[in-house]
Amino acid sequence: MTPMFVVVNVDDLGLSPAVRRAVEDLAALSRVSSATLLVNGPDAAAAARLCAGVGGALGVGVHLNILRGRPESPAREIPGLLRPDGLFLGRYTELFSRYLGRAFSVADVELEWTRQVERAMELGVSPTHLDSEKHIHAWPGLFEAACRVAERFGIGWVRRPVELVHPLRWDKGGRRARILNIFALWHQVPKGGRVACPTCVFGVADQGADLLPGRLAAYMKRVRPDVLEVVCHPGAPLPGDAPLPEEYGPMRIGGQWLPERAALAAAGWDEALAGAGARLAHYGQLDPATRGLRAQYRQ
Repeated sequence: MTPMFVVVNVDDLGLSPAVRRAVEDLAALSRVSSATLLVNGPDAAAAARLCAGVGGALGVGVHLNILRGRPESPAREIPGLLRPDGLFLGRYTELFSRYLGRAFSVADVELEWTRQVERAMELGVSPTHLDSEKHIHAWPGLFEAACRVAERFGIGWVRRPVELVHPLRWDKGGRRARILNIFALWHQVPKGGRVACPTCVFGVADQGADLLPGRLAAYMKRVRPDVLEVVCHPGAPLPGDAPLPEEYGPMRIGGQWLPERAALAAAGWDEALAGAGARLAHYGQLDPATRGLRAQYRQ
C-alpha cells in the first residue's frame, strides 16, 4: 500500500484566544498536527508563544491574508488592496471585484505576503507551509505568487485547495468545493521539488458538524492521496473573550468553532487513519521532493 500522510491543519491561529485553546487541546489529543498563523490577528503574539512551547510536535505555517485587518505594508505601497482608512477591505466580493478590475497587481500581493512571512519569523515561527484566508491564494496569478514567496523563504509546501468531491454530490458543501476547484485546478503543481502541494484537501465540502471521521475515511478510500490536508476551524471560546474585531469585516467562522472542536475531539479519527494506512504528520516532517518523511522522522 502506498504511504499516506494526513496533515490536519487549523486555519486562523492568531484570530482569537478561542482558536489558540482549540489548537492546544486538540494537539494534545493528537487530533491536529498543524496550524497556520494569521500574523495580523489580535492573538498572534500569544499564538506564536504557544507554538514555541510545543516545539516540533505542531507544524506552523502562515495564513496569508489580504482580506481582513491591518496590513504589514505601508498603505502607500499597496493602495489598491486597502480602504481609505488603511485597512484591508473586509469583504470578499469587494476584493474579488478589485482583482478583476486590476486595481492592484500580483506584485502588490506578493510584497504584502512576503512581509507577513517575515512577521511570522519575527514572532519566532519557522513556517512549514502557506495557505490563505478564504483560499484567496488560489486565484489565478496569486497561487504562483504564494509559491514564489514559499521558495524565497525555503518553505516547502503550499496548499492547493482541491477537494475531489463525489460526482453525484450536489449539496451546498459539494457546490462550495466545486467553485473553489475552478480556481485551484487552474494552476499546475510547482516543478523542481523545492515547493510541493498536497494531492488534495478535505474539509471544504464537509465543515462544522459534518467534519466527521467516517466521511474522511470514505474520502481517503475513494481518492487514495499520498499527502492529504484536512482543513479545519475549531475554536474553544470562553465568556470573557473579546469579540472579533469589527475591522475584520463580516465573519461567520465563529459558528464553526464549537462544532468542529467537538467533531475533532470525538472518537473515530484514529480508526479512520489506521484503516486507510495513513499517518498523521505536519508539513515540516515531509520532504517536498520525495513527498515522504524526512530522514529524521522515519522510524
